[in-house]
Amino acid sequence: MHRSALPLAVLLAVITLAGCTGTPTIQSGPDAETIDGRLYRVDHTAARLVYVDPTVAFSRYQRILLTPLGLDNVAIIQPGNSSASLARKRDWALTDDDRAGLRKAYREAMVKELVEKGGYALADAPGDDVLEIAAALTELAPNAPRDDNQARSAGRSQIFTEGAGSMAVTVAFADSQTGEILALSKDRRQSPQQWGLNNRVSNLAEVRRMFASWARQVRSGLDRVHGGG
Repeated sequence: MHRSALPLAVLLAVITLAGCTGTPTIQSGPDAETIDGRLYRVDHTAARLVYVDPTVAFSRYQRILLTPLGLDNVAIIQPGNSSASLARKRDWALTDDDRAGLRKAYREAMVKELVEKGGYALADAPGDDVLEIAAALTELAPNAPRDDNQARSAGRSQIFTEGAGSMAVTVAFADSQTGEILALSKDRRQSPQQWGLNNRVSNLAEVRRMFASWARQVRSGLDRVHGGG
């Protein structure tokens, strides 16, 4: 094993997390939890699941290839709070405009943190120094019905909830040329539990805040990898 690869691997595996519950430690030995015997579970992280290839020296990657936010398998948890129960019954579903807006907000957050603030170069094609970062939204749990005339009945257009809801995202870090997965993480973000008006404007603001938080964690981790911290 490359002696410097272990701390770099641990670092990159947790860069999308909000914080750690201890020092991140890669499982080892015959009882280690793995994926295909190559990606090892990382303990003491704030994420539900983190796996990493401990033999990879991530510092070799100098550019980043961002793929569009994956939205093919989003589980939507329908709102069940008291405000929602007073609204017209209608399942919450993503429209084409919703998908375009989510992808735009995600990319803007990543570009702002990685390029504008971090000075990192984005690649538009695979390369031997290019790390591919692919995020997918896996769960969306809004706290209120959609903000439209079909979902909110007359007189109930203004709905107050304790936070906008939550989102779960899975992030895969891969070698852009081979497609080999080097690290995986799964994380969840909850909007602040504060009572306020729930509408499309406030919800979009919360989505952008969550994406910005993930992007800051990615940049922080890359800074440490390339700065030797």
